[in-house]
Amino acid sequence: MCRLFVVILSLAPLYAQQQAPAPCLARAEGDRAYTRLRLMDVVRDQTPVRAEYLIRTCGIRVPFGPELEADLKEAGAEENVRTAVREVAPRPVVPAPAPKPAVVEPKPEPPKPPPGPQAGDIRVNPKDGLRYAFVPPGTFRMGCASSADGPCENDEKPAHDVQISKGFWMGQTEVTVEAYKRYARAAGKAMPAEPVFLDRKLNPQWSLDSLPMTMVDWNDARGYCEWAGLRLPTEAEWEYAARGGTTGARYGALDDIAWYGNNSGDSQIDALDIATKDSGNYVKRIGANGNRPRPVGQKTANRFKLYDMLGNVWEWTGDWYKGSYEGEALERDPQGPPGGESRVLRGGSWVYDASSVRASYRYYNRPANRFINIGFRCTGELPVP
Repeated sequence: MCRLFVVILSLAPLYAQQQAPAPCLARAEGDRAYTRLRLMDVVRDQTPVRAEYLIRTCGIRVPFGPELEADLKEAGAEENVRTAVREVAPRPVVPAPAPKPAVVEPKPEPPKPPPGPQAGDIRVNPKDGLRYAFVPPGTFRMGCASSADGPCENDEKPAHDVQISKGFWMGQTEVTVEAYKRYARAAGKAMPAEPVFLDRKLNPQWSLDSLPMTMVDWNDARGYCEWAGLRLPTEAEWEYAARGGTTGARYGALDDIAWYGNNSGDSQIDALDIATKDSGNYVKRIGANGNRPRPVGQKTANRFKLYDMLGNVWEWTGDWYKGSYEGEALERDPQGPPGGESRVLRGGSWVYDASSVRASYRYYNRPANRFINIGFRCTGELPVP
């Protein structure tokens, strides 16, 4: 009994040390945690129980890792002490992930307007039933610009730049007999007299519907175009459309694109040679050869998909005729002179030789006259189908 009492007395100071408050609590809160060096002193100088208590109460400043764990084992730290250190040690600072960029939803684009018509687009005019090709805006050299355009006549000079500022629709062919009949019925007009050439009927009783309409004066042509919701082209519009983006006298090989004196009859002839050497008999000789107007759209079209811009029949334009382009510099949508005696004709015809079947060649006639080789085509705006 006495020996047991002595043992208890000897353990009392150790128990008191273990239960004593941690000295670090007397320090400021930010200064309590153990440094690495002080931690090793605690591990070596205190019992495992006391060391664990102090570590959990005061904390430590160094992060736990393999190096610190090796130092603890070397200092004799038991498992409970190492566990305490592991649990209270500060964790390594892991950088926060960079914020993801905000996803900006693209705003829906406003609906685009439907594309406008392009060069050579085709549209049927419901009024007259004919096909029309779109001619885009642009600038071109009007008149006889070089030897490639010639032989130049005086009224084709001087060549000058012209701007067509707005696209337009133009008859893909000359107005046909069939279309003109539709107009005559709607307007209550009689068909004109049949075309006759040297006692030969060119279109008996207007029975050949696919031929170009002829024997119409300028006012008839204008009346038709207005009925169809259109108008006659200006002279500038006509030449711009006829060239189709080309710069020479013609938009292709003449026999490929046009009916004219050489090829509009039963046999191929040299109309220019006849006109030069036997001009007095020119009309008789081409009549004997069977020269005549041909159905529209049989030759090669130009780049705007327009047929017979050269040859077949002359075409009325809306302009008054003036004998030259003198004084006309760069022009925008010219409308021609304000008045005159004759209206401009363009394109040449099945009667004439090659010299007049050129894009820049100009001819004219009085508005009230009708001929077997004069027709027309219309131009302007067309409704969207």
